[in-house]
Amino acid sequence: MKKLQETASVLEHEPVARQTFRLRLHSPGIARSATAGQFAMIQVREGVDPLLRRPLSFHRLFPGEGCIEFLYRVVGRGTWWLSRVRPGETVDLLGPLGNGFDVQDSAAYPVALIAGGIGIAPLFQLVSRLLVTPLERERPEIHLFYGARTASELLPDHFLQSLGISSHVSTDDGTGGFHGRVTDMFQRAVGKETGEPRRVFACGPLAMQFHVARWVLARGIESQLSLEALMACGVGACLGCALPAVSHHGRSAERYVHVCKDGPIFRAEAIQWTKVQAHPAPPPSFLYS
Repeated sequence: MKKLQETASVLEHEPVARQTFRLRLHSPGIARSATAGQFAMIQVREGVDPLLRRPLSFHRLFPGEGCIEFLYRVVGRGTWWLSRVRPGETVDLLGPLGNGFDVQDSAAYPVALIAGGIGIAPLFQLVSRLLVTPLERERPEIHLFYGARTASELLPDHFLQSLGISSHVSTDDGTGGFHGRVTDMFQRAVGKETGEPRRVFACGPLAMQFHVARWVLARGIESQLSLEALMACGVGACLGCALPAVSHHGRSAERYVHVCKDGPIFRAEAIQWTKVQAHPAPPPSFLYS
């Protein structure tokens, strides 16, 4: 798919949760080309501070209006500068980048969506794709399992209600919803509150994805995992987002994939999870005013 570089006008920009923002842009070329699961590299400020673009996954796409939305958290200097952009200003985008979620097998329901923190962002557009079903058959069974560290980091209820699917919420500290990790909530719900899914889509930190991958692989369930990684270029040039992958020559063979170029969507069986170094994400280092 052809990559575009586009100057996008800021239409809306608002805080929606603790250090979390929704950014709506007019970017008609990218809006027409992008699909759920892909991302863009955004230049947050002119000059060399910060020097590098920041990767943001597409939250919602409106090709008919030429608009795209991002949902992001302030976690460092780049996203702090981005949070200060105002409607009427412009930002420079490079995208769409990476692959997208494959939703061709519309009969594989029920579906479970698992989101850790800001990993909720690309799942909104994915839900829109999943709900476009042939022959106007009954609405498919889709369950969203969404977790954050604390209640103030969760999206407001009306965001989740707008999806029109069943939502289950957890917080690590117990201040909202289920008390514990989102993967613990998911495993407890399956068989009690929901049936076992036929497909699992997940987006979140690698530590979360490790548990999701182990669960689906043990049961032979189809999965598509949107993996998070530090990206400097977004096009596979810097090789900074490498992950150990399963090789056709055996699991002991050395092979790597790059999240930006080969992903960010991977099947669980494609990654050598025992070799992945997953470090807990630090708390955001910049506060917005």
